[in-house]
Amino acid sequence: MMTLKTFTIRMALGVLALFAVACSTTKSGSLSPGMTSDQTVQAMGQPDLKDNIADPNHNGASVLRYVWLDSGKAAVFGSDDRVASVQNVETNTKQQVEQQQRAQYTESFDPINTPLNYMFYPLKAAATYFGAGVNCVGGGPCQRPALPPPSAS
Repeated sequence: MMTLKTFTIRMALGVLALFAVACSTTKSGSLSPGMTSDQTVQAMGQPDLKDNIADPNHNGASVLRYVWLDSGKAAVFGSDDRVASVQNVETNTKQQVEQQQRAQYTESFDPINTPLNYMFYPLKAAATYFGAGVNCVGGGPCQRPALPPPSAS
């Protein structure tokens, strides 16, 4: 039988292990001017984009820029290889794309027209193929017709 002391020690070790795992897997996500490139990678993870851009303070010089798309942050390094500025980057995150797709679907769905389009699609396809056959017999090019999707009017 487990004693209260053993139970308490096991619970404390379990909580400590969970805390250690949680701390090691989360990124702090904070960028600040003066950080080195290694410090930014440690804080934010590997950047999604590394490139050189024109230095805004000097003519003709270029500086390093790291961009993290998930967090929407960019770090521009100065000539001393330290973060000179932190910028917000506008990105289409997965959530925004899904919201746009849902909005597009709800806008294009017509409760009367859409079912009718699907119901009469076989007739529309038959007429399209009949027209292609008549064109072929009449001396035109003989090719398979391109059918529009059922939701097209």
